[in-house]
Amino acid sequence: MINVASQLLSELTRFAGVVVTPKRKGAVFRYIEFMALSEKRILLIIVTPEGDVQNRIIFTNKPYSQSDLIEAGNFINQHYAGCTLDEIRGRLDNELKQLRGEMISLMSAAIEAGGDAINENSETMVLAGERNLLQVEDLSDNLISLKKLFELFERKTKLLQLLELSRQAHGVKIFIGGESDVASLEEFSVITAPYEMEGEIVGTVGVIGPRRMAYERIIPIVEITAKLLSSGLSQH
Repeated sequence: MINVASQLLSELTRFAGVVVTPKRKGAVFRYIEFMALSEKRILLIIVTPEGDVQNRIIFTNKPYSQSDLIEAGNFINQHYAGCTLDEIRGRLDNELKQLRGEMISLMSAAIEAGGDAINENSETMVLAGERNLLQVEDLSDNLISLKKLFELFERKTKLLQLLELSRQAHGVKIFIGGESDVASLEEFSVITAPYEMEGEIVGTVGVIGPRRMAYERIIPIVEITAKLLSSGLSQH
């Protein structure tokens, strides 16, 4: 539905359509594995219930043997698979007193690194129709601005921060040029609206186009797409 929404925005406006996907509610893992890279460097491999694989390197104060790492991984998978990392963190004090000190240290490091790894990738955006902007008359000759915009698409972080502001709004929000406070968008406008799932705002839909656009036509498209996505996700 999210892919369709971004494509729909792009096709109806002939600009770029974007949808920020919902955040995961708590970092949950299905399987964890440790792999020794060197004496004090360990590769943490985390598989989520959705099948995503995330990796992090953990730096430890002491060396661990591969048998130590296998033991720690087996313990976590046996006792905590399916729990959120926040839930595990809350149980550390009581349940891990039974374990050796070095095991506690390793598991604590895994939980912190694992939470960062999963949460960092828990929110992303689906972009469609970027190439439409190459055909816009006001933009086609401004290759420098287009290059900056496409670099922004690749990095995503700044754009996600901007779109996050719309999650806090109760309707359509418009950023024209410099109003976005994102240098790469000085020659562009961004029109956004939040969408819901079962009454809770979970993401944002939007259109990115030139500053000179038919706002009276684009705004209703963004607004209606957000409502359709909300309805579809809630029913689904």
